[in-house]
Amino acid sequence: MVETTETESRQLRVGDPSDAPALAQALGEQQLTDQVARWLDEDLCVLAEAGGRPVGLLRLVDESGRAAVHAILVAPGAQRLDVERDLLEGAAQLATDLGSHDLRVKSWSDHPMDRAALRADLLEHGYRADGADLVRTLPIRLEAATTEEMRSLGVALAQILRAGDLILTSGDLGAGKTTLTQGIGAGLGVQGPVISPTFVLVRRHAGTEGRPGLVHVDAYRLGSLAELVDLDLDETMDESVTVVEWGAGIAEELEGSYLEIDIERSGDPADDTRILYIQPVGPRWQGVDLGVLRQAARPADAPDHRGPDTPARSEEAQ
Repeated sequence: MVETTETESRQLRVGDPSDAPALAQALGEQQLTDQVARWLDEDLCVLAEAGGRPVGLLRLVDESGRAAVHAILVAPGAQRLDVERDLLEGAAQLATDLGSHDLRVKSWSDHPMDRAALRADLLEHGYRADGADLVRTLPIRLEAATTEEMRSLGVALAQILRAGDLILTSGDLGAGKTTLTQGIGAGLGVQGPVISPTFVLVRRHAGTEGRPGLVHVDAYRLGSLAELVDLDLDETMDESVTVVEWGAGIAEELEGSYLEIDIERSGDPADDTRILYIQPVGPRWQGVDLGVLRQAARPADAPDHRGPDTPARSEEAQ
């Protein structure tokens, strides 16, 4: 039996066929050694370890380009629900990087354990029931190698936005949140230069030719939804696209539907490439194909909304 403590951290990695004997022993299922080895050889499997010992395994299967979880096994004595959550998050990341539109967790009847607790937990955290399965829409993964490509992605995103839409952007200082917003402003054709609202907290840009305006918020110094509401965003949200930088954990309750965009740097310090994960949340985005954003190629010939005194890189500081 594998015993883990509340403070013992878990690591995730892709499993290898050589892991099969240790996994079968840890899971207390020696008779599954050959089956687990076959999974590890034929499919992608996410392995959870604690203290260097296996505590869980998730089998991820490619079903015609869609990722599906066919099994989750957790070692006796491990914190089952926590391990399952970790494995599913790892599977979601892996499936996203491989380009799957969603993650489907197959019928619980295929699983050797009672999954009622996990099923209830997943239904509260982004999964929906589809027959006996549970399905989660995954973020779309995009890359922007340059400032111009980041702005072009914003221009492309603007083409599928409409009045009332909410976008929450996250990422380190200099990740490119403001650059992306400049592209959105250019794509919408709003009035005025789109520059960082760091010192004023919110900037409002009127729309043109009947198109939505842009409300650009910097929530870095805000600590609660109440402080955000004090900016009187409700007065303009219905006729504008609202972008909240640093909005994660604060602004989700402004609308029942929103796009959550996380911008990460590449692992190479010499590489300026940014990786974007765009997660749709809520009914507004059901059925909307964000995959069209992959077609956003090199910089579009859009007006520069940075303002005359803003260098090409400095706006990314927010």
